[in-house]
This record gives sequence, structure tokens and C-alpha cells, in this order.
Amino acid sequence: MYITEVSIKRPVVAWVMSMILIIFGIFVFWELPVRELPDGIQPPVVQVQTDYKSASAEIVDEEITQKIEDVIGGAEGIKNIDSSSLNGRSRINIYFNTDIDLDDAANDIRERVSRVADNLPDQANPPQILKQAAGFTTTMWVALSSPTWNDLDLGDYAERYLIDAFSSVPNVGRILVGGLRELSVRVWVDPIKLAANNLTIQEVERALRNENINIPAGTLEASNKDLTLNIDKSYSNIETIKQLPLKKNKDKVTTLSDIANVELGPVSEKTLFKAQRKNAANLKTVGIGIYAKSGASTVELSNQIKEKINVLNQSLPDGLKLEIAFNRATYVGTAIQEVYKSLIIAFILVVVIIYLFLGNLKAVIVPAVALPVSLIGSFLGLYIFDLSINIFVLLSFILAIGIITDDSVIMTDAIYTRIEKGETPLVAAYKGSRQITFAIIATTLILVAVFLPLIFIEGIAGTLFKETAIALSFSIVVSSFVALTLSPMLGSKFLNKKEKINFFVKKFNNGFKSFTEFYTDTLKFWINKQKTISIFIILLIAASVYLFNFTKKELIPLEDRGAYLIIGSTDEGSSFEYTQEKAQIIEGRILKLLQAEDSPYQRLIMRVPGFGKSATSYNTFIIIALLDEWKNREKSTQVVLREAIGQVVSVPETFAFPISPQSIRVSSYNKPVQMVIYGTSYEELEQIQSQVLRELRRNRNMFRIESDYTKNKPEVKLMLSHYLDIIDKEQ
Repeated sequence: MYITEVSIKRPVVAWVMSMILIIFGIFVFWELPVRELPDGIQPPVVQVQTDYKSASAEIVDEEITQKIEDVIGGAEGIKNIDSSSLNGRSRINIYFNTDIDLDDAANDIRERVSRVADNLPDQANPPQILKQAAGFTTTMWVALSSPTWNDLDLGDYAERYLIDAFSSVPNVGRILVGGLRELSVRVWVDPIKLAANNLTIQEVERALRNENINIPAGTLEASNKDLTLNIDKSYSNIETIKQLPLKKNKDKVTTLSDIANVELGPVSEKTLFKAQRKNAANLKTVGIGIYAKSGASTVELSNQIKEKINVLNQSLPDGLKLEIAFNRATYVGTAIQEVYKSLIIAFILVVVIIYLFLGNLKAVIVPAVALPVSLIGSFLGLYIFDLSINIFVLLSFILAIGIITDDSVIMTDAIYTRIEKGETPLVAAYKGSRQITFAIIATTLILVAVFLPLIFIEGIAGTLFKETAIALSFSIVVSSFVALTLSPMLGSKFLNKKEKINFFVKKFNNGFKSFTEFYTDTLKFWINKQKTISIFIILLIAASVYLFNFTKKELIPLEDRGAYLIIGSTDEGSSFEYTQEKAQIIEGRILKLLQAEDSPYQRLIMRVPGFGKSATSYNTFIIIALLDEWKNREKSTQVVLREAIGQVVSVPETFAFPISPQSIRVSSYNKPVQMVIYGTSYEELEQIQSQVLRELRRNRNMFRIESDYTKNKPEVKLMLSHYLDIIDKEQ
């Protein structure tokens, strides 16, 4: 082949081409994003969230959810729509196909929602359009804690200074604050004093809105100076707010302090965030959750946030401490480091095996140099096809080591065989490369033809194996290029005939010769027993098919991610205080395990109410148990989880269970099997739902069979007097 002949005659050409692969490969290696799994593994999701305070779920569904659903249903690329109407909030998740661009989908939904924005109730907040991926989880939780500050001051400081600071970090997509108790002015109206002063709550609200304003008053112009007039009617402290006038009589002005108690307090007292460590328990804490942008590198973002925390800690007031409470990049980085170790071990084993079989240290140099050149050059393929460095890509490189080394070994063996027959290294390289070139090209095409069709697999499995197929195919092509250029050039320079055989190689050759003789004798014994071999193969195939039916089947095996979650809830309609009490009982039990000697725990994080759909339900909570690094503990996450399960599930009047989070899930904490029930009315849905649940619960292999449609929440129905009159007349 022409390129091979040029490489042998002009060694500089082969070196330059290899150096180009190495330099550009190293350059793009540092530019590639590093994440746990391939991008696009989860379908893009656009969430439409609308708050309608004090409205019941039925009103939210009728006035908001259904109207928005009707207008967004025709958007391009929608896979399915999941909507939920809760008391005070409508949430609609629109799941798109994985080939849809998330930004384009969000713009389309935003434009469609704007069409019905004017038809929504005036008291409802404007719909929020949020971009995310299914299973969208925080990359990090940062804890702001203090032994001396109260939670109001902590929340106020975090909101004023820290949220903007973290938002400015590149690759940050969204900031979520847990346990934030925003500082506000609380006005507690006494209904008796209100009635005594002949006032209504609407008049008080109107006065608060109208009095606390700044309005322009114009300017004063003189011959040599212009002055701006400012009518300052704002109230800057509690005392001035107390004197806000509500009503004026002939001899008295009724102020706010006459009918209400005014004080500083949180906007909502129904939120709790706690981060407990072995040496620091029960500190006042505010959590800052940081989400990565779509396509951003998890590890890179983690490093940027760590640098930002170091900078912010230098300027924090006394008594405050900012630290990482949870970092998803820890698992990602550790997993990728383990893959790198596997790559190095595989490389060493390949080199040792080549040396044992060839018996010539110089012959090992050729594939030993060609292998890293091929691997480094393969990163160019990742960059060209807009891929990332993730576990599946690196695992494909481990698989590729044996494949891409094969080309160089074949080339080296063809050249070395001719040298052993007496040819000079230059002539042997020229003739040997011509002899083997067609075989290398044919092998490359066959391997690419085997792996490349994997990119046509659809669904989550297709997304996983697409990057594997591309990385493998590109590395095979690069290895063939290296085998046809660098390997013959190195062979012509380094290979020579070796007369003496190393002691270890000699021992290996003797052992291999003995094995070959054993194999030959065994083969001669069985070669004529065709009927026996045929029956054995048939039985082996039958046994494989039979055992396949009993083998556990899953997309990704259970992982030790160094953490587990406790998802809990109390009875529907339970108060925040009641749920908080139950959550703290469970937390206290796990805290004892945290503080025990040789404890595998590192930190506990608790939030009431929970995340996601549970964020507006005060009867839910979540506890995140973070474990020590893998090298510092002997027990796996599953073992620790089983030890804690008895402490979790035994709390009375509380439904709580621990789960081990996995890397792939369709959406946050959803169950693996789900179904949708259709009906013409909620009454019909409830009837069908009861029948389905009854049948499913007869199957003992299923547990935690639940429905997201419940009517168990206690409520008080108010019937106006004129409706009662109409009912009495009808009766």
C-alpha cells in the first residue's frame, strides 16, 4: 500500500502523522465534557408550573391545567404529557423524543402557553417554563450553616449574596434553595379588634397595598438649579408599619397596630432543611441545590463550584460556614477513575502477553507504542461526533484494547517472521507489510460493520450503545491507520533477530508447547465422536435457553453510589408540624447510626416537604444518607440500607422506605412499571382505578402499588345560604 511504503521509506512522515494524532487527541481530551452517562440518555422535558394559592385541586385542574394542556398538545415531538393538579399548584411535564432540541422545545411551549395566559385566573401567578431532563437531579447541594445565626438571617444572606454568586458560575443551569425561610413582615390580624373598628380584611389589604408606595411628584425648576421631588410614603421598619393608617374617623385614626400584631417572620414557616455531620449536628442550615446546564460536564461544574466556595468562604461573616453537603460528581469521578485503572491494567497485560509470545523485547515496542497512539487519537472521534467522556465510552476503549492491538501485533509478527528467516529489517518491513495489508483492511471493515449498526438501536439502550459503537468504530479505524503507517516504520527500525531466549520466555514456551500437545491429543480423541459432540452441543444450547428464562434481566445492574434515600409521607392532610415530627424521629434513629463508632455514614440531609411533586404536599419528606468514600468503608450501600430499613419502616403512622438511587430513571423516583387509566369523568376513573388496584394487589410479586389520583385529603365544604334555600325548595 502506498501510505505504508511512504512510512517505511520516509520515517518522518509516519512520526509526523502519529504526532498529529497525539497532539490533537490530547487537546480535545481536555475539551470534552466528562459525565457519568451519554448525553440524551434521558428524554428532554419542559415543565409548565403555575401557582394558584388557596385554590383546590379541582379548581386548579379546571381553570389552569386543562386550558394549558389543550394548547400545548400539538407541539412537535411530544412523547407524552404528565400533568398533576394539586392544591395551589398546577404542574405539567411535557416529555419529548430524545432527538428534539430542548431549547427549541421550550421556546415552542413558551409561545403556546402565552396564548392562554390571559385566560387564566387573575389571582394565579404567571406560568413558569422550566427546562430539564427526565430524572433531572441536582449536581450538588451546598450547605450554609451556623451555630449562632438564626434560620431567617441565614436564608436572607443566602438569597442576597450566594444565589447570584453561584448563578454566575459557568455551566450552572438552575439554583434551588432548600429550607429557605424568606424574611418578611407578618401581620397577624385580630378578628375581634377588626370587627370592633368596623373594618374588613379587604380594607386592611387595600391599605397595605396603597400606602406602601413611591410615586413620582415631578421637579422644581429654577434659573440655576433643577430639583427632583420625591414623596416618600414607604415604610422602612416595623414601627412605621405599625402606624400605617387604615381608617380615619372624626376624632380618631385607626392604625394597623390597633387591629393586628406586626412582626418580622418567614414568608412560610412550612419548610425545613437540615444537614447533619458526625461532628456538627443540629446546626441551623440552608441548602443551595445546583443544577447543571443541559450537556454540561458534571465533574467540571463540581470543580468550578469548589473553587467558588473557597472564594466565598474568605468573605463570609463570622459564624457562617459554606461547605459541600452532597456532590454527585464524587461518584462520577470515582467511577471514571476506576475505568482509567482498568485501561492501564489492560494495557500492561496486553504488553506482557505480547512479550511472552514474541519473546523479543524490541518486538513489544511496536504494539506498545501503537496502542496509546491509537487510543489518544480516538478522542478525536469523540470530539468530531460531539460525544463526551463517560463510562460507556471508556468501557468501549477497554474492549477496544484487544482489538486495536491486534492490527499492530499482526504487522509486527509478519515482519519479525521474515527477519527470523534472514531478511534485513527494512526488506522484511516492506515485504511483510505488503503481505498483511489486505488482511488488516478486511479485518477493519468487518469489525466496523459489526459495531456500527448499534447506532440504529432506538430507545435508552440505543442512546447508551450509540456512543459505544462510534467510539469503537473510530478507534478501530485509527488503529488500522497506525498499523499501516507507524507499526511497519517502527518494525524497520527496532526489530532484529534475537538468538538468546529469556528464561521466563523459555519457561512460557515450554508450558505453551505442553498445552498445545494436550490440546492436539484431546482433539484427536474427540474428533471422531461426532454423535457425542452433537448431543453435547444440543444439550448445552437447550440448557442456555432454559436458564435464560430465569436469569435476571436489567438495563444496568444495581450500583453502589455511596448514598441512599428515605422517601416518606404521613396521612393525607397531615400538617407540616406533624410530618416534621415524624421525619425527625426517623432522622434521630439514623443519626445514632451516623454517630456510632466505625460508622459508614458521612452526612444526613433532610428536607420537609420532599422534592418534585411532593414539594407542595406538607405530608411528605425526604432524607438523603451519604456514606463515606468506598475506600474508607467495608460495607456496600445495599448492606447499610438493609441494616437501616428496620429503623425506617417501624415509625407509627408514617409510610417511609429507603431506596438506592440508580443512574438511569425515566423520572425522579418513579417506579419501573406504570400504567395510565383513561375515563370520561373522575368518578369513572376512581371506579376503574379501584378494580385495577384490587387485581394487582393479588399478585404477591408486586408491592407499593399506588395511584397518583387520591381523594383522601380532608376538606371543608362551604355551602352558601342561597344554595341551601334552592336545595330546600327542590326537596
